[in-house]
Amino acid sequence: MALGTTGAMAGTETAAAPSLAPTPDWLKVSGYAAVSYIHTEVDSDLGDFDEDTLFDAGTPFDAVKLGLEATKGSFTAYASIFFSPVNDNDAFGSGSDAGILDAHVSYKTGDFSVTGGKYLSWLGYEAFDAVNMTQMSYANSLLGAIPAYHTGIKFEYTTGVFGTGVNVSDSIRGGDGFWSGDEDYGNGLGYEAYVVYKGIEKLTLWGGVAFDTSDDIEGAPVDEFVTYDVWASYALSDKMTVAAELAYCDNGTVFGTQGLAFLQYAFTEKFSTVFRFGYDNVETINATGYKYTIAPSYAFNDHFTLRGEVSYTDTDVADTDTLFTGVQALVKF
Repeated sequence: MALGTTGAMAGTETAAAPSLAPTPDWLKVSGYAAVSYIHTEVDSDLGDFDEDTLFDAGTPFDAVKLGLEATKGSFTAYASIFFSPVNDNDAFGSGSDAGILDAHVSYKTGDFSVTGGKYLSWLGYEAFDAVNMTQMSYANSLLGAIPAYHTGIKFEYTTGVFGTGVNVSDSIRGGDGFWSGDEDYGNGLGYEAYVVYKGIEKLTLWGGVAFDTSDDIEGAPVDEFVTYDVWASYALSDKMTVAAELAYCDNGTVFGTQGLAFLQYAFTEKFSTVFRFGYDNVETINATGYKYTIAPSYAFNDHFTLRGEVSYTDTDVADTDTLFTGVQALVKF
């Protein structure tokens, strides 16, 4: 990711940096390691506390990912192994914080492709992988409207101007952690669709929907789940990019909206800073949150970036104010 550009959207996988070691023409190796030091101060009606973490805050702050991509003619296979040293939250379930994140095979002919396996949701302006993000934390935390991984089959048609896709999967939300669907095709299915338009220079317009008909996820009853997500980004110049996103989510028991406003400015070829505003509103419990972020980054080269962030979050859930400060080192290969 070059400075002065926006981060990859959620459904974008980690791209390989210039190779550190030779590989066969049919094989690409990519990945990253993210290590963070974070200090968090919380002031709420339930009490105040300070917390420091060093390589135990979980993704997107601390993570290691190794991806292998093999290509043969029109077929491409991709798999990744992921590790995130989660301290208090067992992300993968069953006492493990590591596992296979991506595992899928694609066939491409012309502008059309079909992919089967385990893959990331298309929804979301902010990327899943830390190395593809432009700041350390996500803009939204109350509603959780954006899905992550699921297993199924997806179809895409993409050109330089227009793109669209649909997929059918085991579920949109659920499973034993954020990194998978419920792995049960008998209790209902998940569906996603999106369209993207890039016909105007430097402008990207994206819209998508996710819908889940699962009766229950991991034993918990779930009504029909739906998320609508739209975002747009525009490069005002070679140095400045602006973007905005709005998502609405209803899972039958909790519903609301979340959004963000984003500006990235590249002061030099290596140094850039992100200014971001995040908004959450959970109508079910009448809770609202606002998040303000400044996140500078310095790219020493194609393989190493040092990133910082200061964020302040104000929510009316127990009248909670949170000050987040952190620094993150990212190695990409």
